[in-house]
Amino acid sequence: MLSLDKYWRIIVIITLGATSVEALACESGYWVRSVTDDGGIIVLNDGTIWEVSSLDRIDSSLWLPMTEIVVCDDKLINTDDNETVEATRIK
Repeated sequence: MLSLDKYWRIIVIITLGATSVEALACESGYWVRSVTDDGGIIVLNDGTIWEVSSLDRIDSSLWLPMTEIVVCDDKLINTDDNETVEATRIK
């Protein structure tokens, strides 16, 4: 049986490993240029266009221009409100 101290070390190592992998796939420095189609389409400052999952449009519909965004593969993360939506880059 693992001692509690060893158990927490394992959790920390696993957590740190997952965080570093995710960090490699993420890019910051983006912001929302526009939100259309009731949150279904997000245009970022670099001109990329993202289609938001229908399940997440309730969140993205409230995003405002100039909202800071981190792009992680198929996710857009609103760093102002700590909200994440699934999205597919369409352009």
